[in-house]
Amino acid sequence: MTKAPRRHGGPKKTRPYAIDGRDYSVSISATAIDFDGNVPLCVSFRAEFGNRSVCQVRGLTNRSFWHDYPENTPRISLTPKIVCQLIRYAHVQGWDPVGSKSNMELSADQELLHTLEDSTPAE
Repeated sequence: MTKAPRRHGGPKKTRPYAIDGRDYSVSISATAIDFDGNVPLCVSFRAEFGNRSVCQVRGLTNRSFWHDYPENTPRISLTPKIVCQLIRYAHVQGWDPVGSKSNMELSADQELLHTLEDSTPAE
């Protein structure tokens, strides 16, 4: 089996995750800093099963460390645990890569991430 060429020859932008026995590709990137020192985050995950639909997470912003230094402004950290919980949350909110070809847009904010961080994964 031959591998498909990557976009523009650059490094791979997605990371594989296995959650509850299913495979996903997760992409996390940041866009340009706005005038208030916020950095909008682009988070998406694609199911590697079913119809391979994509879920885009909208509304997450972080703070620029260099613009806030030396102040200790609260920031978010997208750890693997939070990414797994976000994917589970997307399923609860109606994302169904097996039954639907439609992509989904999930609204999230820092409060949701803190809630997901404190919760335990469903077994």
